Formats: sequence, C-alpha cells, structure tokens
Amino acid sequence: MAMTKGVKDALVRNTTNAIARAHDLHERICIKGATQNGDGFSRLLNVDRRDAASFIFFEVAAQYEYFCCEAFKIEVRTKFDVGPAKAENIMGSSDNGLDRVMGWAAPDVVQNRARNLFGKQGFFARFEILVTKRTYDTLSHAHKVRNRVAHSGPKAASKYNTILAQLKVPTASRKGLSVGRLLLDYPEQSPVDERWFSRFLLAYGRVVDEFDRHVAI
Repeated sequence: MAMTKGVKDALVRNTTNAIARAHDLHERICIKGATQNGDGFSRLLNVDRRDAASFIFFEVAAQYEYFCCEAFKIEVRTKFDVGPAKAENIMGSSDNGLDRVMGWAAPDVVQNRARNLFGKQGFFARFEILVTKRTYDTLSHAHKVRNRVAHSGPKAASKYNTILAQLKVPTASRKGLSVGRLLLDYPEQSPVDERWFSRFLLAYGRVVDEFDRHVAI
C-alpha cells in the first residue's frame, strides 16, 4: 500500500483536535468548573479539580504516544517504500512487529530508534534539534509524569520524584505531591493557564506542528 498524504494529514488533524479538546476540558473543568450548591454554584473542590486534570492529561498523553508511533511508521514507510505491516516489522520486531514495543512518547527512545534506522537523517533522528532542546526536555518530563499516573509502583514514583525540582516544585511541597496538583498548581508564579498541564500540551502540539512541517509525503 503506497504512502499517501491523507494518512499523514489525518494523523496530524486527529492529534491536534485531541490536544485542543484537552485544553478545553482543562479550562471548563479544572479552572472554571463548579457544582450546584443550593440555588447557586460553588467552585469544584481542589481534589476534584486535580483528579480531573490527571484523567484529562493521561488521555492526551496516550494520544500523543499513539501519534509518535504512527508518525514514526510514516517515516519508515516513506523511507523504505513499504506498507504498514512491513513498517511495523522494521521499526519493531521481525517476528512480532510492535507487540510489546513501548516508549514511543519518550523523546530519547524515539530519537535513538530513528538514528538506528536512518542515521541522523529525518524528523525523529533530528528530534531534539527540530523541536528544540527546551521542548525535548519538557516531553521527557511529561513522559515521567504520565508514567506516574499509569503506574503506582516504586520505579515510576522514583522517576517522578526526581524531576520535581526541575519542575520548580518547592522542597517542602514535594513529598506525596499528586500528579493533579503538579499539573494545576506549579510553577506557582505562573498564571493558571501556563502551568505544567498547559506546558506539556503545548510541547505535544509543537511536535505535531514540526512533524507536519518537516515531513513531506
């Protein structure tokens, strides 16, 4: 099956829409959300706002991971002129394709995989350069935060805790810090719509935009 521009356009469009939807839900629920209180309304409790932020972020992080895998597949198909199934064997396992091949949202993982296949040519092989080091680092942090939502074990918790200083969380606030509170409350000096929830989504959006700009079909 020949690679067509429509495949790329649909992937970009769907991911862009998912990121925009997450931004909307963040504003409607986490920032402006309220619950009925008699004849009026009361702002949602912090615990509800924070849980909502975690749920929304986890969904958009999953969409971003799917985007990276499919975008990588587009590069493989274009480079080697193969169909989707063959591309999965090339970028994963010759026997099992992409079965149990994880980590597509980790910027260092996807960049190393691309360099193993393409050298230093192409979008993902030049990922850190094309999206900028700042966005690359933000994506790395977002991946660790996503894993903390997905996994309650000590490994994910440890990796999450090690980045809190870089995410500008004061030392006194780090112990037991929930993902929802991190997403909504930090950095404290930033406006509410410029904290880590919004910064992570902006990083996702930049990757989509740069892929669309640099990868021609």
